[in-house]
Amino acid sequence: MSHLSKLDSWITWAVVGGAIGFALGANAASVILVAIGMGAFIVYLHLHGPAIESVDGGQLAVAGAADVQEDQQTDDDEDQEAPARPILAPKSEGDLFAAGGVFMVAWLLGFVVRGLIF
Repeated sequence: MSHLSKLDSWITWAVVGGAIGFALGANAASVILVAIGMGAFIVYLHLHGPAIESVDGGQLAVAGAADVQEDQQTDDDEDQEAPARPILAPKSEGDLFAAGGVFMVAWLLGFVVRGLIF
């Protein structure tokens, strides 16, 4: 898995947000880093483009595309399982977009945990 594809995972964004919150707490430096992180997330979404889904036979299609593909499955294809998808790969634009919210919530949880421990 390439380093850039790890950015597709909400887990990566949660770890970074939680680390900022836990390390710095709720102070100006922490808020600045989170604002930079959210800006970077928006830029990443713009550069990433639409999420990609795997469809029949491993072909790739843009999620939410306007043109709907016709159902061309035969009776034999119904018994076959869908191709395996990596656990961390987003399957839709919603999965990609959710990382921003997870980043913010993880930051909040990070400084709450810090406040409880220290």
